[in-house]
Amino acid sequence: MAADPVFPEGRTLRGNLIAAQMINELCSSVTPRVKVGGHADGFVVSQPGRRQELCSTVGEAWAAVFAAAPARAVVLDGLPDEQEGLPDEQEGRHGGRAEHRLLQAVIAAGLEAARLHVLKE
Repeated sequence: MAADPVFPEGRTLRGNLIAAQMINELCSSVTPRVKVGGHADGFVVSQPGRRQELCSTVGEAWAAVFAAAPARAVVLDGLPDEQEGLPDEQEGRHGGRAEHRLLQAVIAAGLEAARLHVLKE
């Protein structure tokens, strides 16, 4: 299992499942076309009619989402600007301390992946 900076204390299947759920929630406008699932070794990003992409880290999963869908649609749908804090809907759903920190890390990885994706374009 590859190290993932989103899980500094080590990751688990449960952590991967929760992180995948968070990514799907944060980009709900593209989830009919792109789905992220968690598994023991990382993540799988799937789209109808295309081969599934296996990803080792949250950052790789975000990169696959941005490659499959317009980054602008994903960013505008759920990822906040760094100054805005967490989206209210996700904050309420993931209010426990550990999940709150995980949500912050997933969002940070998403913002970084979006920045890198825009630089590539």
